[in-house]
Amino acid sequence: MMKKIKLALYYLLFSKLPNSFWPGGSLYNRLRLLSLKGVMHIGCNNRIQRSVYVGNGNSIVIGNNCQINELVRLDNVELGNNVMIARETIILGKMHESNGLDKPMSEQGVKEVNKTYIEDDVWLGLRVVVMPGVRIRKGCIIAAGCIVTKDTVEAGVYGGVPAKLIKMRT
Repeated sequence: MMKKIKLALYYLLFSKLPNSFWPGGSLYNRLRLLSLKGVMHIGCNNRIQRSVYVGNGNSIVIGNNCQINELVRLDNVELGNNVMIARETIILGKMHESNGLDKPMSEQGVKEVNKTYIEDDVWLGLRVVVMPGVRIRKGCIIAAGCIVTKDTVEAGVYGGVPAKLIKMRT
């Protein structure tokens, strides 16, 4: 019951407070984190900005020193440490079944998918979409607007739709 109350407080009040860079912002961030810590696992020294969607929080883990900006959607994901997620990024956690032609897709239910993993020291740019079950390896940069459909290599810089390796960080 307490978990549902904390989640309701987060969505109704704390997620609407100004971002952490506003005057008094560290207090707003602490309130957001406090309400979410009762809902999901969150490490230390994180910044979660306003209007971040976490569903019911059941399948989300956030490491330490993460920055999650406005209008991000998280579902069925585990974030490592020092992860930066830019505005309007979506990490998908489920997909609809669509194989059968005998009934509409909307009636086929949800497909079981693996958890998505964002490893340590990753930067996801503006409006990135990460498909369910993908692993973004340590040290990666994903450029703005990418759709990540496959696992990445460590320290890779990715761009495009679908995301492709552009270069390696040195």
